Amino acid sequence: MKSLIQVTNEFFQYRKKGDDEILEEALENLDYERGRVRIRDEVIKVSRRRDVVGVYLANIPYLILGDGEIHQELPEKVMKAQDYAMRLMECGLNDLATLESYLILEMGLRSLYSAWMGEKVTIRYGKRKVKVGGVDYRKLKLYIRKKGWSKYRVRVKGEVFPFSQGLLLSWAERFVDQRTSLALRLSINVRNLLAHGELEWNLHPTLSNVRTCSHVVWNMFRKLDTEGE
Repeated sequence: MKSLIQVTNEFFQYRKKGDDEILEEALENLDYERGRVRIRDEVIKVSRRRDVVGVYLANIPYLILGDGEIHQELPEKVMKAQDYAMRLMECGLNDLATLESYLILEMGLRSLYSAWMGEKVTIRYGKRKVKVGGVDYRKLKLYIRKKGWSKYRVRVKGEVFPFSQGLLLSWAERFVDQRTSLALRLSINVRNLLAHGELEWNLHPTLSNVRTCSHVVWNMFRKLDTEGE
């Protein structure tokens, strides 16, 4: 079986310096013995050794960051993904459960940006300056597209608008530490592969991972609130 670092290198788009060191340390929390994979405090029965990869890919935040907890005081879109992930896991729909688990993080990032903008936000495009109210991240992308503006020239609150997933991840760096950054970037990458049917492994998501994803989003919002004080 290929090493998990090698597997990661084959798909990871959002790599940063220092990622391998963090991942190698985290992977010490995962091992396989006689049809069972141990990932931190979780023990998962698998049918073959290569399923270790599926356990790893479905539980990246939990592997890297450890235990979290389910939070209820999160944006509605995040709560929906959180609820769906747990329901799908109960039904044994592992691929979809993993997708929804990582959607918690993606919706968390989008909701975080929406909260950062506030109720009304100033947008600059060249010499134009407009104040827009009642928009979230998705609606702002649509607004820019309808205006026919070049997405590269839009500034929101004086900053470049993060129109792509990679840029949104980079924007969110201010709210996370290096380990959480890696967990986010890897998880979103796996979510993209799943959404496009490109993942070949048997996935084994855990409730522990859902708890960690929920806690990551809650912690980012907590840091946003602290920044505004």
